[in-house]
Amino acid sequence: MKLFPLFLCLLLLAPARADTSAEDRAWSVVQALQKGPGVPPDDAPEEAVRIARAHLLAQEKALSDFLTRFPGDPRRFEAELEFAGVTSALGASLSDRKRVEKSIERLAALERAKSTPSKYRADAAFLRITTTMQTVNLAAAARPGETAGARNTIVEAAANFASRYPDDLRAARLLAEVATILDDQPSRKRKLLEQASILAGDDGTKQRIKDDLRRLGLLGQVSDFSFATVQGPAFSRAAQQGRIVVLVFWAGWSPPSVAWLADFADFARGLPAGRVALATVSLDKLKANCDQTLKVLGLADWPTSCSGKGWEDPVARDFGINALPTVFIFDAAGRLRALNARDTYQSVLRQLLAEKPRAN
Repeated sequence: MKLFPLFLCLLLLAPARADTSAEDRAWSVVQALQKGPGVPPDDAPEEAVRIARAHLLAQEKALSDFLTRFPGDPRRFEAELEFAGVTSALGASLSDRKRVEKSIERLAALERAKSTPSKYRADAAFLRITTTMQTVNLAAAARPGETAGARNTIVEAAANFASRYPDDLRAARLLAEVATILDDQPSRKRKLLEQASILAGDDGTKQRIKDDLRRLGLLGQVSDFSFATVQGPAFSRAAQQGRIVVLVFWAGWSPPSVAWLADFADFARGLPAGRVALATVSLDKLKANCDQTLKVLGLADWPTSCSGKGWEDPVARDFGINALPTVFIFDAAGRLRALNARDTYQSVLRQLLAEKPRAN
């Protein structure tokens, strides 16, 4: 009989423990997915993209489930931020603009809510701006007329973030990131990078800004680069005898750069013979992975450098490369005409093909 009160207490406490356990179980699923899909196969770029998208879908579902079932959990702010980031990444991968816009709306609501702690409010503002940048890339492809207005909004928002949170280490990184959408406005881009340089407090951000300024300084200048190729013969810009040169930096472990390379290859097949030279620099650490990707994409004959040094590749360092894909286009005189023509290569190449040759 004396055991009955204890049994009753345990019985009454059981539902509470079950609820807590359910929350923790749901959160453990979220945490497990945070570790990523594992190392993508270097020798199967299409499979790597499929795996990455499937993982993002699983994350989106787990986070949505957690937020729906446990809206009062203190971890909801962290979950909201991660959900927005995952949804926008998936939207960008699938070119699904509505997905990205819904992510921005959720972040704006989180930023406005009085119940949101100040730390998460700053996090939401940062992520909202970086996510909005994705709509610029999507708009550039779908509705070019929207690009200019969206860019101005993003630049203004980044400047406001830096003004509101000057001690936030992300302020400098945000300005540097926003500067990437101003490749066609060099003076404006430089101003933003110089502002970021003043605020930069960590070595990684300082190096990124240094790289960005280095590339900016190369714009309009002649670059007579050369490198050994996996095919054997060396590739030299100076040896191209007045041809336009497209130089692509990529890696098999970077699904976006592989996907871009595949799309560009389809376009490149229609370029006039003898007018454009194509070359790439792979940041793969294993030459075999580089070779396999080129083979799968049908680009085994494109002159390609692969030093095996990753980001420390000497060609990448010379040009201050810190993002993939990066696409340089040099005119027939060897002048760098585009800092990163990833999204504008068609218009840039059309313009250069229509130009009359200029003397150095």
